Amino acid sequence: MKKASLAICLGILLSQPCLANQDINSEFNETYRAYLAALENQQDTTELAQKAYQLGQKVYGENSDNTANLAINYANSLATYQHEKQYELYKTAYTILEKRHGEHSTEVYDALLGMAESTQSARKASAYLSDLISIAEQQKNDKLVADSKLSAARILALKNSGERYLTAKRYLEEADEYYIDNVPSNSLERIQADFLAAAFAQSRHDYDYAIERLNHVVKVFDDALSFDHKAELDAHSKLVHLYEKIGKSDEATKHCIAIAKMVPWKDNQEQEPLYRVHPKYPMSKAQLRQSGSVIMEFEVTPTGFVDNVAVLESKGGKAFEVEAIKAMKKWRYAPKFEDGHAVASTTQVQLDFKIN
Repeated sequence: MKKASLAICLGILLSQPCLANQDINSEFNETYRAYLAALENQQDTTELAQKAYQLGQKVYGENSDNTANLAINYANSLATYQHEKQYELYKTAYTILEKRHGEHSTEVYDALLGMAESTQSARKASAYLSDLISIAEQQKNDKLVADSKLSAARILALKNSGERYLTAKRYLEEADEYYIDNVPSNSLERIQADFLAAAFAQSRHDYDYAIERLNHVVKVFDDALSFDHKAELDAHSKLVHLYEKIGKSDEATKHCIAIAKMVPWKDNQEQEPLYRVHPKYPMSKAQLRQSGSVIMEFEVTPTGFVDNVAVLESKGGKAFEVEAIKAMKKWRYAPKFEDGHAVASTTQVQLDFKIN
């Protein structure tokens, strides 16, 4: 949505009318240019977007296209946890644009997408997304239809709406089919579809297919792109988890090492596990509703395995220590790299046992 927002921004600036109130006009121009600069430099735009929206209401009036687009820009700048405010702004924009252009116009597309993402109602999201796809289909633009279906699948999946799982899966499959036939393998759309397809496959325990799709992401970066990217790191990390789930530790090791090569080592950094197994709660302790904790020091080997686990401190008794060590020996890490080579390192972790 950021690209769409930038296009909206430029359109507003170029279409600004001559106004009698030059003070407000000047302040709006200054704020708006600062917003554009912050957006271009990937800086926080929230305050500037809010101010531009508030000034824009005075400059253009409450019911203009520009005011609606400024509301969308402001909503886009907010953090996702501010979903209620986001939804209010997208809804305001939609109401303006729908009255001016009609409910099936391309002008309402971004507002509909925003409402679908920010609403907490899976039912409303599904309805908005259906309208979104209909708008794309009316444009007779197959790429826009595929993009809309991919967005719909992603949003419905995030809503954790079980009854709409099959709809989301169908949207993804239809978008995926178009991308495979019509866009390059290293396109952003293909990579997004790979991640979403892997997530759907993992949810139904089809780990082999999830691995196949994530390996495509890794291959794209290895073959076609000459830089490291968060998507590549995410793919490697998920592959470690999936290979361990199916008992292929040697395959997981390759991805542990790949991550270590990509992420510069920092002194005294806390190593984050790529794959973890929760310890079993000792039955004797659970029956007595006893809690405990275990602090351990251990070695991360050059292949990312855990070795030489030692208990530094524990509370609650020996049974907690036994289960904590058993679990830790199944964890996987990205190894430390020195001078281009993987080496052993030492780190610590605390596991807490609590009765809910």
